[in-house]
Amino acid sequence: MNGKIRVLLADDHPLMNEGLKLTIGAWEEFTVAGVAANGLEAVEMCRKLAPDLVILDMQMPVLSGPDAIRRIRAENPEIRTVALTTFDDAETVAAAMEAGCNGFLLKVIEPDKLKASLLSIAGGLNVYDEDAMSQLKMSMSRKPEIEFNARELEVLGYVCQGMTNAEIADRVNLRPGTVKNMISLLLSKTGCISRAQLAGYAADRHLTG
Repeated sequence: MNGKIRVLLADDHPLMNEGLKLTIGAWEEFTVAGVAANGLEAVEMCRKLAPDLVILDMQMPVLSGPDAIRRIRAENPEIRTVALTTFDDAETVAAAMEAGCNGFLLKVIEPDKLKASLLSIAGGLNVYDEDAMSQLKMSMSRKPEIEFNARELEVLGYVCQGMTNAEIADRVNLRPGTVKNMISLLLSKTGCISRAQLAGYAADRHLTG
């Protein structure tokens, strides 16, 4: 990455935005390109500013952090997104991960660790808070056994084979969009955060042939 890393901040608490702006702006590797007060504003500012990195609170008015991440990634996959929140509960972590965030960090993080994490994320790595991920794993381990219908098991089998939505749709005679929705429901139903984890879930429980 040439030049400074351009960062967009998005938080509905002005003091949080101002504190981050002062902290990050003081680091020579970064420059704060803009500040948004809600998720929708963050999406709109990404269109205009095309930052390298967006740091978002998860709970914001107008448009939530996870929904903003989805829109930003859909419009510009090159932009790296970081969830920065006070909440480490499994629901918040899962929502951020399902949206496709490249980082999940807590607001109690030390400045030096924040800087190191942001540099890693901007460089192409994904960084997730260990305690938050532990909360997610514990929540998943407590989930009761889940029942699947025949169509769900069929789709799961094709996911395990690494097929794309279009390939699965061709096999089961459904629209790719319908398959996408089915897989999203399977992710939500199982508490998994990716297709790879969903495939592992199915394999661990011998759900497919």
